[in-house]
Amino acid sequence: YHTATLVQERYLVVIGGTSSRDGSIMDEIVLDTHDWIWMHFPIGRSKPSGRHGHSVVWDERRSRMVLFGGGNGVDILRSGVDNSEVWELSVNGLGQQTTTCVPWMWSKLHGDTIGDGRKSDASQSENSTGNSAIDEDDDINETIQRNEGNPPPATLSPAESLCLGRCHNGLKIAPDTVLFMFGGRQINTNGVLGYDLQTDTFLKPKALGPLPIPRYTGVASLLDAEGYIFVHGGFNSEELDTVQDVNLLDLAPLLNRDFGGYRLDGNGHSHAVVTDQEVESVGDRGSGRGEGGNHQGSFGQFLMQYLLSSNRAGVLDTEELEQMLNARGAL
Repeated sequence: YHTATLVQERYLVVIGGTSSRDGSIMDEIVLDTHDWIWMHFPIGRSKPSGRHGHSVVWDERRSRMVLFGGGNGVDILRSGVDNSEVWELSVNGLGQQTTTCVPWMWSKLHGDTIGDGRKSDASQSENSTGNSAIDEDDDINETIQRNEGNPPPATLSPAESLCLGRCHNGLKIAPDTVLFMFGGRQINTNGVLGYDLQTDTFLKPKALGPLPIPRYTGVASLLDAEGYIFVHGGFNSEELDTVQDVNLLDLAPLLNRDFGGYRLDGNGHSHAVVTDQEVESVGDRGSGRGEGGNHQGSFGQFLMQYLLSSNRAGVLDTEELEQMLNARGAL
């Protein structure tokens, strides 16, 4: 759950990840894909905490890498907490023939952005029949709604911040625009969030069409020439099950085109929007704030739901399972 980002069409920069021994880590290693040599650059003292399930993009116009969100812990499901931080990394010295190695420097652009910038459920998304799409008031070069005259606020609501939670999908869809979808550990989202690399501000898109089921750990791929994003699979924390579907997001609905790759389900079920209240209710039950997070509680809840779902013979009821798990310290 690290990232591997190609820089200058040559250098593969690997950042972060997790290990069973150390939990979340924050290392920066570079592979020169021309000479196939691993390279290490000195890093300034300030840097992000260890994390996995984050995303990183190469901002060529500003010669920097930008890191978004992620989470910590010893695994992706049972431990740790997510964050919605944004950091930039200046990559000095790549491709330069010099005997002086300038340290790479991390700078925090946004701290944890959860705040009071709430929106009503109705304004967070809009459902209709047909394919998912970005609001038709935009075109492919302006797929994210921008506030006229004023930059969007940096503060995100709790539900919006889930798009930066662990194992989200982060894709650079234009030279200055990044799009985030899905993500989050304890509660997953089916929301969409944007980021303007030129102004370092968040953007608030409005997705149309049937909303997919919330998830994290799915895969997403941008067909940049056609202006489509494919999303496949993932895991839903509420249902404790894998998601086995394919969804298509049209970034250019103004073209009023038909996708000819395969037949689309025009009557697909639209899932509910994840609300701030749902996110806050999870926090009220205690999510933990350390590297271990609510490890025991999350694992106990996961184990009990699994045992209940597989207890087809009805040998044990919920109360008996709770007593067993409490006796073993799992709840």
